[in-house]
Amino acid sequence: MKKFVFIMVFFTCVFVNAQVEKTGTPPKLTTAEKTTILYNRLTKGLTVTTEQKDKILPLVEKIVQNREAHIAELKGKKDNGALKTKAELAELRQKRDAEENAFKEEMKKILSPEQYTIFEEGLRPKRKMMAENGTELGEPTKEAKP
Repeated sequence: MKKFVFIMVFFTCVFVNAQVEKTGTPPKLTTAEKTTILYNRLTKGLTVTTEQKDKILPLVEKIVQNREAHIAELKGKKDNGALKTKAELAELRQKRDAEENAFKEEMKKILSPEQYTIFEEGLRPKRKMMAENGTELGEPTKEAKP
């Protein structure tokens, strides 16, 4: 009787697990989809006119293209096994900060002052999370060894 119960439980587990769908890897997003997602995230809570949208979309496309190029560069360096020095990391951080500041200045020109404050509030959760973790913007969370 114990063997029968054990066998029934075993087969029940096998059949239940067979019904569960495998999630696998998420589908790859196209550049246009990534641009749309980032645009929606950046303009969340804003009422943007079509004129403003036409000015913001090229900026967002540029950000997405820069990210994709950076990821491709990192994948190439990962394959080579080349690590960056602290000076190179600091230079990249400064470049990223400069690009972020330039993007914010462009957004300040495009958006009204009320819209810009809402835009800034949308960026705060990331900063708040980083502050809770004990890091400030511009500081690396981990440093690579040269």
